[in-house]
Amino acid sequence: MQNKILKDGLCLTVDDMGAEPVSVLFQGKERLWQNENGAWAGHAPLLFPVCGNCEVIIGGKQYPLPRHGFARKSLFTLTKKGENYLCYELTGSEETRSVYPFPFKLTVTYTIVSGALEITHEVTAGNTPLVFSLGAHPCFALESDLGEYELVFEREEHLIHLPHDNAGLLTGEQRDFGMCKVFPIPAEELTEGKTLIFGDVQSRSVILRKRTGAEVAEYRFEGFSHLLLWRPEGARAICVEPWCNLPGRVGEQGEFAQKQGVISLGVGESYTFFQRMRF
Repeated sequence: MQNKILKDGLCLTVDDMGAEPVSVLFQGKERLWQNENGAWAGHAPLLFPVCGNCEVIIGGKQYPLPRHGFARKSLFTLTKKGENYLCYELTGSEETRSVYPFPFKLTVTYTIVSGALEITHEVTAGNTPLVFSLGAHPCFALESDLGEYELVFEREEHLIHLPHDNAGLLTGEQRDFGMCKVFPIPAEELTEGKTLIFGDVQSRSVILRKRTGAEVAEYRFEGFSHLLLWRPEGARAICVEPWCNLPGRVGEQGEFAQKQGVISLGVGESYTFFQRMRF
């Protein structure tokens, strides 16, 4: 089932499956990727409790969590709906405990405020301590070829890309893109499933715009550590993905709780992430 809210010229449609936004219309124009070329059916999936291909070992036991976790393929419950907001919830179940041993509550709230879309994710531990990661994967629709666009970071960044292999695991190599605040998106780097992975970014917002200066979106993300860029093959679109954890590294082992970016909560504690998209 899908639910819709409309306010201030922005119309949001969210699917109960994954609590995923499947359409964001602003002033009558679609702002999310709609699979125009058949390359990828996603729009803006939620990654939880792990991002990417990352081995999950908890208490010495390896758990078979799928890449990007299970939230994106889980049925959420709509708990509240108002004129300008939708609130969804997912809780631990027998099914989730078979791949992830923790009780948890994941609440996702979408709110239209002054023509912008605000997204809040709140993760709450149950009656045991909790370790988890979370990431966002919005895919912004573009009017022309990807090579015509750039990202403007909130502050100057030293962008070091961490290459991955065909399984999505970090190779241990690095590629230095240098210091910059304006990053021309290298379309040639985003083919055949390749992802640009920038660890430990300091900015908490970026502006996606044409190199001519025409802005597509301002995207703010708080609570995340890393930023990744990916696109469906050949698409006029770009996924700007804030993640907590990095993908696993080739040959790496170790407890999930010790991996960079993984968050630990005590009994009953909560952690909140915030995003805002302004078109």
